[in-house]
Amino acid sequence: MIKSTADFLETSRRNPAIFVALVLMFLSAWALLPRLEAERESKDAAIVLDYRDLATFSTREGKSPEMLWPLLSQNGASGVMVSELTGQQLSMGTVQLYYGPASGLPGAAAKLASGNPSRAAFFIPRTHPGAALLPPLLSARFRGAQVQEYETGTAVLLTRSLEELFFTGVLPDIEGLLLAAKHDIPVFYRVAPALPSDTDASLATLGALFAAFPQIRTVSPSGEVALGYPNLRPLAELIVKEGRSVAMVEFSRQIGAPQLNWFAYPRLVSLHSVTNEEILSRNISRFALHERFVRAVKERAVRLLVFRPSAMEASDAPFERFVEELRYLASGISASGAQLRWPEPFQPWRTGFVGAVALALAFVFSMLRFLQRFFSGGVGSQTADEGDLAWRGTPRGLAVFSAIVLFAGAIILFLPSAARFAGALTAVFVVVEASFLALDGWRTPWLGIVGSFLFAVAGGLAIAAFFSDPPSMLRLRSFSGVKATLFLPPLLVLLADLKRRVHPESLGELFRRPPLWGEIFLLVLLLGGAGLVLFRSDNVQFVPAFEVRMREFLERALVARPRNKEVFLGYPALLLWYYVRKADVWARYREVFRMATVIGFSSAVNSFCHFHTPLYFILFRQFNGLWTGVLLGMIAIVLLRFVIMPLWYRYGAMVTE
Repeated sequence: MIKSTADFLETSRRNPAIFVALVLMFLSAWALLPRLEAERESKDAAIVLDYRDLATFSTREGKSPEMLWPLLSQNGASGVMVSELTGQQLSMGTVQLYYGPASGLPGAAAKLASGNPSRAAFFIPRTHPGAALLPPLLSARFRGAQVQEYETGTAVLLTRSLEELFFTGVLPDIEGLLLAAKHDIPVFYRVAPALPSDTDASLATLGALFAAFPQIRTVSPSGEVALGYPNLRPLAELIVKEGRSVAMVEFSRQIGAPQLNWFAYPRLVSLHSVTNEEILSRNISRFALHERFVRAVKERAVRLLVFRPSAMEASDAPFERFVEELRYLASGISASGAQLRWPEPFQPWRTGFVGAVALALAFVFSMLRFLQRFFSGGVGSQTADEGDLAWRGTPRGLAVFSAIVLFAGAIILFLPSAARFAGALTAVFVVVEASFLALDGWRTPWLGIVGSFLFAVAGGLAIAAFFSDPPSMLRLRSFSGVKATLFLPPLLVLLADLKRRVHPESLGELFRRPPLWGEIFLLVLLLGGAGLVLFRSDNVQFVPAFEVRMREFLERALVARPRNKEVFLGYPALLLWYYVRKADVWARYREVFRMATVIGFSSAVNSFCHFHTPLYFILFRQFNGLWTGVLLGMIAIVLLRFVIMPLWYRYGAMVTE
């Protein structure tokens, strides 16, 4: 124990990375306090049901929506989604009233069609829910509309034809709004597109709905183009003025949605929804759907979930089956630590100068360490590793270094473009330094593993310390260093290895001799792996089914699933590097283990760049990645020692000549 402690202190003296990691953790913890407080206060999520699904169940069960809602609410439903109905939906008979050409109006109301037989018209029976509310709303939505009351109902002649209104909003789903008003149910309202000349009228109608139905809490445009595009400011200003929020729909390709989100900031709430078309096209099972929703809450802090009945799994009792699924989803969300209630938006904050200093310290230190390794590395096995990198700092040198860090922090704080650039480079150089700490610590493996893990975590926290503000956490502003972190660190480590002669040959010597078959194979393997990593980054639709099942198993077993590139590549490759380096074998081929290790640390640092993921979950994931990766690495060493190496000694000459 004493010897191990002495080794640790000696390593700290010779390599200041551990001390810097501790300073980074202190500064980062200070700067991350607002984020931690916001995450603590915002641990809520709401399951939202489409009112049209509720109406369908009502018809099948022979019970009114008012009778069905209490059971749904008791089993986890927190609100309803109500939409502005388009002409297409109304033409399909979505609501029980007449909508069609004016020439088809019943009874005496047909007189309104005189001279305008093709114009769109409504006939609203007096017994229809909201019969008194709909005519004023239609008059506000279509200025110049003719309203005529009759003994049996009210006829409304609109100013547009059926063709013009086919894909635009016409009428709010008043039945859903009335249900919400009666039971005080929070409403997620979807406002449909409008013709450009009707945008102002559509906004006026939305304002009238806000006044009549305070239950409308969150709003989002429906359709391919957001209402009012390209000028989304009036819609955003109306929503913010009325104290409502905008739903940020995940993975939405709607034209105008990003602009609306920026204009409505900070009145934003993230939402995840899976359409029936996606369920059918991708054959998503109900179990996979539940896992997906729980993962959205747990890993991405999504706070609204639109949950629909099965679109492909038959059942003799569809409503009872849906209630059971709803209960199962609600229990999964509660088990993740979230409370089932309607969410409120973040209150804005800034990370400030402390976060900028933390980012600057991580950037300046890790970059200087790489330059020191690259230009001061010696030749030979003793000087190529950590032996020639003893810290030679003086009080004057420390003062200059501190001044540089403070100056860089000021630039990062006041120049947004510099902050984005510094953030990306910090991620790159933190990965490089963590990788070198791990790889060059082969003489004392446990120090190499623990020290590199601490530095990777500290560097990731430093990045999060500056970028953990609501725009980044809500994904309004993307982090520009994720792709660079996957590509540049392996390249930088490889170049440094060739110059420091960690690889037995320099780059020039490699090019001056004929290649070996084994080297060609490894080159193709590395290039293919790098291409796959870059291609797979953020392209979840290309994840094979077996990997999806494996991820689901790890999530259930470990809660915070470690990332594949860490547990199956990075840490096992690091332990294999320790083994082959200590055994001094495969000098020309063991570089592949170093490159794989770098990719693992790239993944670890990138986890902290997902600012929408709760911080405690990231740290839990990192810990799980460490111990599971080390465990798999030990298993890999056993396989290497007793299976692969005997085969190599027997057949290896065939690929090295």
